[in-house]
Amino acid sequence: FVVFDETSDIDPEIYYEVVRPALSAQKPPGSVLFCGTPKGFNWFKDLYDLGRSQDPDWASFQYTTIEGGQVPQSEIDAAKRDLDERTFQQEYEAKFQTYSGIIAYNFSEDNIVDWKPHPAKHILIGMDFNVDPMSAIVMVQSADKKTLHAVDEITMYGSNTNEMCEEIKNRYNRSNVVCFPDPAGAQRKTSANGRTDISILQNHNFKVLHRPRHPAVRDRINAMNSMLKNAQGERRFFVDPKCRNLIQALQRYVYKQGTQIPDKGKWDHIFDATTYAVEYLYPVTRKVEHEQTTTFGVY
Repeated sequence: FVVFDETSDIDPEIYYEVVRPALSAQKPPGSVLFCGTPKGFNWFKDLYDLGRSQDPDWASFQYTTIEGGQVPQSEIDAAKRDLDERTFQQEYEAKFQTYSGIIAYNFSEDNIVDWKPHPAKHILIGMDFNVDPMSAIVMVQSADKKTLHAVDEITMYGSNTNEMCEEIKNRYNRSNVVCFPDPAGAQRKTSANGRTDISILQNHNFKVLHRPRHPAVRDRINAMNSMLKNAQGERRFFVDPKCRNLIQALQRYVYKQGTQIPDKGKWDHIFDATTYAVEYLYPVTRKVEHEQTTTFGVY
């Protein structure tokens, strides 16, 4: 008897080329249980559909987080605030969702709002270190830190990190600038003197916050969509109309046909710059206080 957990994350060849033949060699033939959270329309979805068909060798079962009984209702309610509707349905309601098409699927005209200047404690800047172009999105938080507003964008072709820093200092008071760069900048060097991109930001007296390693693309996308519109219908990320490149990226950045892989090209740099900050400030992962674990054993 073989159990696959988080089946969507496993290469299907492991089952079809290794496990399946081994099960056939048993007398009687062995059995297999596939468990996991839906993650788009992949081979796990195909297996689930087999269990819903008339094939007597397969059976499918679907349980929501609430039905599982291990996560309190208060945490599920909090997840509705933190996640966009599609991700909530996938992670908490065990529904298969397709992620084809537009990446920022929750973006609409309702997210395009004129920014009314007000004193901000910090200027928040998401940054992508790609040389051509260098991209940065300038954002401010509301006083209660519940919403984020993109108020300016900087796109520089044939440039470098040092020139980007000089441009930021020309536009804003450098004493209250917080940068959220690509974590790869801790190793990447674009300057002639061999300094890393992140050390250049620090040498310009910017506060720098980033993950110790590159956050998963899916985590950044989920964080972005949950801010654009969460499962309760609340919009918490807004874009000033002057940020034309960001608006176009949110409207036009798509997945490669038939995949969950972003189609990099014209729109990925400014989208990445934005989501480095969004994912750091508003991650979709939460620490859950589970009820006491029940252990099952065979005696």
